[in-house]
Amino acid sequence: MQYIYIGPVPTEESCSQVGNPTYPEDSTRECQVYSRMLQRLFPAPADVPVAYVTREQRHEFGVYREVAIRFDETNGAAVDFAHQVEREAPSEWDPIAHYELAWFERKRAYAEAVREKRLRPEEVPSHFGQANPPELAPGSSFSDLLSAYPL
Repeated sequence: MQYIYIGPVPTEESCSQVGNPTYPEDSTRECQVYSRMLQRLFPAPADVPVAYVTREQRHEFGVYREVAIRFDETNGAAVDFAHQVEREAPSEWDPIAHYELAWFERKRAYAEAVREKRLRPEEVPSHFGQANPPELAPGSSFSDLLSAYPL
């Protein structure tokens, strides 16, 4: 298997910096949201051996995380798909990714409020009890997402 590194976030967006005390959590979240965005924009065909993965690279300042596409270099369709994603990867977050980033921040704020006893667990909206942001049903719009799962 081979890897093409796409980046930790879209190219025109800022990302968490290695060395920042919250880097491990922030970079994991950013890569997760970016990977989900790429999956939405470039869904891998079922019969093509590719996958979006987060890779960790070590260097003198610590561990650096980045989204990559893993592909079977002996499969022409997989090679073509991986290079297409590399060429066409978006330079900015899409609206759903912005929602997901805000959702993670809100989830963190709710968890902190519960820990500090400013809120009771039952006061936290149920969709913040999940590990990941809510998924859009096929054919749904961004406004449907906000209506169903307000921030």
